[in-house]
Amino acid sequence: MTLYERLGGAAGVDAAVRELSVRIRVHPMLSPFFDDLDYDQIVEHRADYLVAILGGPEEYTGRGMRDSHRHLGLGNEHIDAFLVLVRETLGDLDVSPIDIEQTVAALERLRPVLVVPRSASEKSA
Repeated sequence: MTLYERLGGAAGVDAAVRELSVRIRVHPMLSPFFDDLDYDQIVEHRADYLVAILGGPEEYTGRGMRDSHRHLGLGNEHIDAFLVLVRETLGDLDVSPIDIEQTVAALERLRPVLVVPRSASEKSA
């Protein structure tokens, strides 16, 4: 059984993404990244991508993660905040701890693609 199936298939992933998106929208560090974007479109893309990486039947056909996020200048602190919200959301939806950690692990693999390396001068500032 895939992680997608254990999370409840399309309905389960959709519910998780919608709840996660609400949390992102009010998070002080993450919400500014989405201020000028079409909220419904972002939720749909987020759901499509998660279905694909969690073993669902749909294939993600949107822009690549690096291309769609590189201009944002995301740091490790942003990914950490996002993963905290993922854990909280799935926990509140009564997802098993093992499935939560497997979901987080699948998302964690995206960190090198999403985080923009900072120069030495930025790191010391």
